[in-house]
Amino acid sequence: MAIYRVKRIVLESFPVLTAGIIISLVAGYMLNSSIQKIAELPIILMMIPPINGIGGNIGSILGARLTSALHLGTLEPRLSGQRVLRRNMAASSLVSFIIFSLIGAIFFAFAYVSGIPLARSLSLALAFFIAGIALTAAVIVVTITSAFVSFRGGLDPDNVVIPIVTSVGDVLGVTCLLVAIIIVGV
Repeated sequence: MAIYRVKRIVLESFPVLTAGIIISLVAGYMLNSSIQKIAELPIILMMIPPINGIGGNIGSILGARLTSALHLGTLEPRLSGQRVLRRNMAASSLVSFIIFSLIGAIFFAFAYVSGIPLARSLSLALAFFIAGIALTAAVIVVTITSAFVSFRGGLDPDNVVIPIVTSVGDVLGVTCLLVAIIIVGV
Protein backbone atom coordinates (compact mmCIF):
# COMPACT_ATOMS: atom_id res chain seq x y z
CA MET A 1 0.00 0.00 0.00
CA ALA A 2 1.42 3.38 -1.03
CA ILE A 3 1.49 5.82 1.84
CA TYR A 4 2.11 8.86 -0.34
CA ARG A 5 0.35 9.50 -3.61
CA VAL A 6 1.38 12.35 -5.88
CA LYS A 7 -2.23 13.14 -6.76
CA ARG A 8 -3.22 13.48 -3.09
CA ILE A 9 -0.22 15.63 -2.27
CA VAL A 10 -0.93 17.98 -5.19
CA LEU A 11 -4.68 18.17 -4.54
CA GLU A 12 -4.21 18.90 -0.84
CA SER A 13 -1.20 21.21 -1.19
CA PHE A 14 -2.21 23.36 -4.15
CA PRO A 15 -5.16 25.21 -2.53
CA VAL A 16 -3.16 25.78 0.66
CA LEU A 17 -0.16 27.11 -1.25
CA THR A 18 -2.41 29.37 -3.32
CA ALA A 19 -4.05 30.71 -0.16
CA GLY A 20 -0.56 31.19 1.28
CA ILE A 21 0.34 33.53 -1.56
CA ILE A 22 -2.74 35.63 -0.88
CA ILE A 23 -2.07 35.65 2.86
CA SER A 24 1.55 36.72 2.30
CA LEU A 25 0.35 39.64 0.19
CA VAL A 26 -1.45 40.89 3.30
CA ALA A 27 1.90 41.06 5.10
CA GLY A 28 3.28 43.15 2.24
CA TYR A 29 0.28 45.44 2.37
CA MET A 30 0.76 45.92 6.11
CA LEU A 31 4.40 46.84 5.56
CA ASN A 32 3.45 49.28 2.86
CA SER A 33 0.89 50.94 5.12
CA SER A 34 3.59 51.41 7.79
CA ILE A 35 6.22 52.77 5.43
CA GLN A 36 6.49 56.14 7.18
CA LYS A 37 7.46 54.53 10.51
CA ILE A 38 9.89 52.21 8.75
CA ALA A 39 11.45 55.10 6.78
CA GLU A 40 11.94 56.96 10.07
CA LEU A 41 13.85 54.02 11.55
CA PRO A 42 15.10 51.66 8.79
CA ILE A 43 16.41 49.10 11.30
CA ILE A 44 12.76 48.01 11.65
CA LEU A 45 12.98 46.70 8.10
CA MET A 46 15.94 44.54 9.16
CA MET A 47 13.80 42.95 11.88
CA ILE A 48 11.16 41.57 9.55
CA PRO A 49 13.04 38.68 7.92
CA PRO A 50 14.34 37.30 11.23
CA ILE A 51 11.01 37.51 13.03
CA ASN A 52 9.16 35.90 10.14
CA GLY A 53 11.89 33.32 9.59
CA ILE A 54 12.18 32.31 13.23
CA GLY A 55 8.41 32.27 13.69
CA GLY A 56 8.00 30.12 10.59
CA ASN A 57 10.80 27.79 11.67
CA ILE A 58 9.37 27.32 15.16
CA GLY A 59 5.92 26.64 13.71
CA SER A 60 7.31 24.31 11.06
CA ILE A 61 9.30 22.28 13.59
CA LEU A 62 6.27 22.03 15.85
CA GLY A 63 4.05 21.18 12.88
CA ALA A 64 6.39 18.43 11.70
CA ARG A 65 6.54 16.92 15.18
CA LEU A 66 2.76 17.09 15.66
CA THR A 67 1.94 15.62 12.26
CA SER A 68 4.37 12.76 12.87
CA ALA A 69 2.81 12.12 16.28
CA LEU A 70 -0.69 12.18 14.76
CA HIS A 71 0.36 9.68 12.06
CA LEU A 72 2.04 7.43 14.64
CA GLY A 73 -0.96 7.57 16.95
CA THR A 74 1.01 9.01 19.88
CA LEU A 75 -1.10 12.19 19.69
CA GLU A 76 -4.84 12.51 19.31
CA PRO A 77 -6.40 15.63 17.74
CA ARG A 78 -7.64 17.08 21.03
CA LEU A 79 -6.18 19.53 23.55
CA SER A 80 -6.69 17.91 26.92
CA GLY A 81 -4.57 15.13 28.35
CA GLN A 82 -1.94 15.22 25.62
CA ARG A 83 1.53 14.91 27.15
CA VAL A 84 3.18 14.91 23.71
CA LEU A 85 1.40 18.15 22.84
CA ARG A 86 2.32 19.87 26.13
CA ARG A 87 5.98 18.90 25.83
CA ASN A 88 6.22 20.08 22.24
CA MET A 89 4.55 23.38 23.13
CA ALA A 90 6.95 23.83 26.06
CA ALA A 91 9.98 23.08 23.89
CA SER A 92 8.81 25.51 21.20
CA SER A 93 8.23 28.21 23.82
CA LEU A 94 11.64 27.70 25.42
CA VAL A 95 13.47 27.77 22.10
CA SER A 96 11.53 30.89 21.18
CA PHE A 97 12.40 32.66 24.43
CA ILE A 98 16.09 31.88 24.00
CA ILE A 99 16.36 32.77 20.31
CA PHE A 100 14.31 35.97 20.49
CA SER A 101 16.37 37.09 23.51
CA LEU A 102 19.59 36.44 21.60
CA ILE A 103 18.44 38.14 18.39
CA GLY A 104 17.00 41.04 20.42
CA ALA A 105 20.43 41.50 22.03
CA ILE A 106 22.05 41.46 18.59
CA PHE A 107 19.61 44.11 17.36
CA PHE A 108 20.35 46.21 20.45
CA ALA A 109 24.09 46.03 19.81
CA PHE A 110 23.69 46.74 16.11
CA ALA A 111 21.37 49.70 16.74
CA TYR A 112 23.61 51.19 19.42
CA VAL A 113 26.81 50.78 17.40
CA SER A 114 25.11 52.36 14.38
CA GLY A 115 24.41 55.53 16.38
CA ILE A 116 20.89 55.02 17.69
CA PRO A 117 20.70 56.35 21.28
CA LEU A 118 20.86 53.83 24.14
CA ALA A 119 17.22 54.16 25.23
CA ARG A 120 15.90 53.76 21.67
CA SER A 121 18.24 50.82 21.03
CA LEU A 122 16.89 49.12 24.15
CA SER A 123 13.34 49.89 23.04
CA LEU A 124 14.00 48.29 19.65
CA ALA A 125 15.40 45.15 21.28
CA LEU A 126 12.45 44.99 23.69
CA ALA A 127 9.95 45.46 20.87
CA PHE A 128 11.59 42.65 18.88
CA PHE A 129 11.52 40.34 21.91
CA ILE A 130 7.88 41.11 22.75
CA ALA A 131 6.89 40.65 19.11
CA GLY A 132 8.74 37.32 18.97
CA ILE A 133 7.07 35.96 22.09
CA ALA A 134 3.63 37.09 20.91
CA LEU A 135 4.31 35.60 17.48
CA THR A 136 5.35 32.30 19.02
CA ALA A 137 2.13 32.06 21.01
CA ALA A 138 0.08 32.79 17.89
CA VAL A 139 2.10 30.38 15.73
CA ILE A 140 1.65 27.60 18.29
CA VAL A 141 -2.13 28.12 18.18
CA VAL A 142 -2.16 28.19 14.36
CA THR A 143 0.04 25.09 14.16
CA ILE A 144 -2.04 23.03 16.57
CA THR A 145 -5.30 24.16 15.00
CA SER A 146 -4.21 23.43 11.43
CA ALA A 147 -2.75 20.04 12.40
CA PHE A 148 -5.84 18.93 14.30
CA VAL A 149 -8.40 20.31 11.83
CA SER A 150 -6.65 18.85 8.79
CA PHE A 151 -6.18 15.47 10.48
CA ARG A 152 -9.81 15.32 11.61
CA GLY A 153 -10.92 16.40 8.12
CA GLY A 154 -9.17 13.47 6.51
CA LEU A 155 -6.38 15.54 4.99
CA ASP A 156 -2.74 14.66 5.44
CA PRO A 157 -1.46 17.37 7.81
CA ASP A 158 1.98 16.99 6.20
CA ASN A 159 0.50 18.60 3.08
CA VAL A 160 -1.13 21.59 4.74
CA VAL A 161 0.28 22.51 8.16
CA ILE A 162 3.64 24.04 7.23
CA PRO A 163 2.33 26.14 4.31
CA ILE A 164 -0.45 27.47 6.55
CA VAL A 165 1.90 28.17 9.45
CA THR A 166 4.51 29.97 7.36
CA SER A 167 1.99 32.10 5.45
CA VAL A 168 -0.10 33.06 8.44
CA GLY A 169 3.12 33.43 10.43
CA ASP A 170 4.38 36.08 7.98
CA VAL A 171 1.28 38.20 8.53
CA LEU A 172 1.40 37.61 12.28
CA GLY A 173 5.12 38.39 12.40
CA VAL A 174 4.69 41.76 10.71
CA THR A 175 1.62 42.49 12.84
CA CYS A 176 3.30 41.55 16.11
CA LEU A 177 6.38 43.60 15.26
CA LEU A 178 4.43 46.71 14.28
CA VAL A 179 2.17 46.46 17.34
CA ALA A 180 5.15 45.89 19.68
CA ILE A 181 6.90 48.94 18.22
CA ILE A 182 3.80 51.02 18.94
CA ILE A 183 3.39 49.59 22.45
CA VAL A 184 7.04 50.08 23.40
CA GLY A 185 7.02 53.52 21.81
CA VAL A 186 10.06 53.16 19.60
